Amino acid sequence: MKLIRLILLVSAVLFVISGPATAQEAPQFGYVNVADAVMLHPLMKEFDASARRFKLSALKGDQEGKGRERRQKAESEVKTIQAEIEKLGEEKKKIENTYLENLKKLQGTKLSGATSGKSQDQYNKEKARIDSAFFGDSRNLNQEIQKLQARLNELNISAEYAGHASFEETSQVFSLILDDVYEGVEAVSKFYKIGFVFNSSFEFARISSKMLSVNPMPEFFGNISEKLNEEEGKLTLGAALNAWLSNRNDNLVNCDDRRLTSFVLKGGLNMTPAVVDYIYQKHEVSKDHRDFIQEYFKKAVN
Repeated sequence: MKLIRLILLVSAVLFVISGPATAQEAPQFGYVNVADAVMLHPLMKEFDASARRFKLSALKGDQEGKGRERRQKAESEVKTIQAEIEKLGEEKKKIENTYLENLKKLQGTKLSGATSGKSQDQYNKEKARIDSAFFGDSRNLNQEIQKLQARLNELNISAEYAGHASFEETSQVFSLILDDVYEGVEAVSKFYKIGFVFNSSFEFARISSKMLSVNPMPEFFGNISEKLNEEEGKLTLGAALNAWLSNRNDNLVNCDDRRLTSFVLKGGLNMTPAVVDYIYQKHEVSKDHRDFIQEYFKKAVN
């Protein structure tokens, strides 16, 4: 009942403002698209959309040394597993040869023995025992080989992406980004004197598909002055940002921080542009970049 009263109260005072509000004119509640704010964070320029992980350059410390150490470790384990697979393959051949020899001996015993029903019954039982032992051993070996091959594939990927953060480290970087986002939400809500702020990412759902989008953030956070001087450049960059934000469900699949999807109600003042601007100022992003994002929000984001 309390939740219903809150929703009714929010609905009763719901209105949208088209321009920036002063502290006196601000509504009593606002909303932030947290997923969009995350996707536009400066650290996202270090995000690899194909791997859905950050590059090691997003982390502090000796990234080059860490990448080299991980690659060497993965390559060393690859050699060990390859040797184990080869050893199991040889063992499998021995089992197959032993099986064929046992069948040959059993067949010889049958041909040299009597053809009575009792002898046939003994032959069938012995053959069933030999078959059962062989197929059981073969199945166990195949399962072991399959496990090692699966681990081998994982290690090959690890070696290939040694210059990337692990999934755990990627989640940690996302948490750092969300620290900035919520710090921005706090600062902006305090400025506008807004007591209730809701996350408007209510349509967000982490999914993993084969759909990929090019990450425009490295280019965006580079030198964009030339693009901003041309209308076509602005349109191209705006389209790239739109595709980037539209594919957030895939790109944020490895972000397990609950703050990403907290709250679900949209209404009042759209604080997302102000929160992004706060983060950009904190990270000393140029005014050109900040102005472009504000213009983008006015034109492309509801």
